[in-house]
Amino acid sequence: MARAKRRLASRKAAKTRGPSTSHGHNGLLAAFNRDDWEFLRPFLEVVELKRGTVLYEAGDPVETVYFPHNAVVSLVAVMNDGSVAETGTIGREGFTGSETILGNIDAANSRCLVQVAGTASKVPLSTLRNFLDEQAHARQLLLAYTRALFAQVLQSVACNATHTVEERCARWLLMTHDRAEADTFELTQEFLAVMLCVRRSSVNLVGRAFQKAGLISYSRGKITILDRVGLEGASCECYGIVRKVFEQLLPHPGTK
Repeated sequence: MARAKRRLASRKAAKTRGPSTSHGHNGLLAAFNRDDWEFLRPFLEVVELKRGTVLYEAGDPVETVYFPHNAVVSLVAVMNDGSVAETGTIGREGFTGSETILGNIDAANSRCLVQVAGTASKVPLSTLRNFLDEQAHARQLLLAYTRALFAQVLQSVACNATHTVEERCARWLLMTHDRAEADTFELTQEFLAVMLCVRRSSVNLVGRAFQKAGLISYSRGKITILDRVGLEGASCECYGIVRKVFEQLLPHPGTK
């Protein structure tokens, strides 16, 4: 009798959850139910995203939306003098172009830049909008993610204004580690300096201190996280605050 009940429960679960495919590496897509999947799956395409690729510039029309798997994407504010600063990070917990689902908005709010290479599922924005009009469950998931991302952006503003380079660097490394699905990922000091809006020499000093403490290793443009617990201790409270928001709002947060 117990075995029969387990088989029945397994069949019911299979009817409600989406199929296990390569698209399921993204937490939001993995959380879709079967109806969501049947609607959207024919329009999804897995693509490779190369590090440094600009998916959108601020003001550009958003024609394609990306759901990262192990790629990591930065939202970047660009000033008139050309200086830039990262305002948000998107990984397998979310999707790009979330501002476009809040209304008849077709333009990107900021530069969308691939910071860690990897794969993603892409879909035309027009298709995604039609999908969300029909599928209430998926619409609530994507709106919940958009709310969490907004909280992350607000926290980043406060973090950049109040915390040290060391704390911000640790936070950035932890957020990237959460989303990259690997302990080692490509990262140059130049890129990290740009994302943190500091001089490369400052990043170099922090990197040396972190290596000496055994938190990371760095060689030839690649960084390896050696002591995650120690890195969390070096980070400011912003990392934990943002992570908690994602865990509360999303069923499949993009965190380890």
